[in-house]
Amino acid sequence: MNTCDYVDTHFHIWDLKKFNYPWPDADVGLIFRNFTPGDLAKEIEDSPIKHAVFVQCLNGSPEEAEWVFKQAEEFPFIKGVVAGLDLVDSENLSGVIERLSVNPLFVGARHILSMEQVDYIAHEDVMKGLTTLEQKGVPFDLLLQPPHLKYIPAIARQLPNLKMVVDHIAKPYIKDGIIAGWKEDMAEIAKFPNIYCKISGMVTEADKENWKKEDFVPYVQHILDIFGPSRCMFGSDWPVCKLAGSDHGRVLELTNSLLGHLSEQEKIMIFRDNAIRFYNLKNVS
Repeated sequence: MNTCDYVDTHFHIWDLKKFNYPWPDADVGLIFRNFTPGDLAKEIEDSPIKHAVFVQCLNGSPEEAEWVFKQAEEFPFIKGVVAGLDLVDSENLSGVIERLSVNPLFVGARHILSMEQVDYIAHEDVMKGLTTLEQKGVPFDLLLQPPHLKYIPAIARQLPNLKMVVDHIAKPYIKDGIIAGWKEDMAEIAKFPNIYCKISGMVTEADKENWKKEDFVPYVQHILDIFGPSRCMFGSDWPVCKLAGSDHGRVLELTNSLLGHLSEQEKIMIFRDNAIRFYNLKNVS
C-alpha cells in the first residue's frame, strides 16, 4: 500500500445542459460552466491525491449518481459516489438504494439542507428516511450550517448505527471570525462516535479575496481536538473552492499546512484511511 495515495472525500462535477441545477447559477459566474472529471484529473496529475469521492449537487436525483458511475468508467480515480436521495419518499427510497447499490461506487447519501426549512432534518418523514439509510448501511453526509447544529444530537441518539459526516466543518462564520456557538454545538456533536467531520469547504467561508492560513487555525484545531484525527477527513470542495481563488493544489497545500503539527500516521488517517473506512471504499490501493 502506498501511503502517499490520498483520498479527496469531496468533489463535484456538473453538466449544465444535462441537468437543471438550482446552483451554481449565473450569479457565481466563475464556476457557472461545465466541470468534468477530466478537468479535475489535470489538477491532481502531480498530486498525492489519487482517489476521490463525488458528492451530489442535486437533491433527490439518483440519475445524477448513475451519470457519475458512467464517468468513472473513463476516470477511475472516482472511487465513490454520494448520491442525492429523496429522504421523504418512503415508498421508493429502499428500492432506489437497492438499485444504486448494485454499483460498488455507491457509498453514501446527502441532501442539501440549505434549500429546506432550517428544521427539515428533524422532520418525522425525514427521520424515517434516515432510519432507512441506517438499516441499509448507507452513510449520510450532513451539509450543515450553524443554525442546523442543534438538531443533530437528537438524530445521533436515535440512530446510533447511522454513520454521518459533517461536511465543511459545518460552515462556521470564518469571515467574521465568529467561533462562539459553533464551537459548543460542534463539541456536542463530536460526542457521538458515529459522526465524523470533513476538513473541507473552508476557503469559501472566509474572505474569498484575502483569506490566509491564520483565519482557519482556531476552527481546524477545535475540530481536531473534539473529533480527533481518527474521525476527520480531507475534502477539497473542488471546483467550488475556485470562488475563493483556490485550485485543488492550493486547498491541499493549505490543509497540509494546518495539519503540519500532526504525526505522519495521523495525517495518513485524515488524508486516506478514515475515508476508506467511513465510505467503505473499494479498489483503493
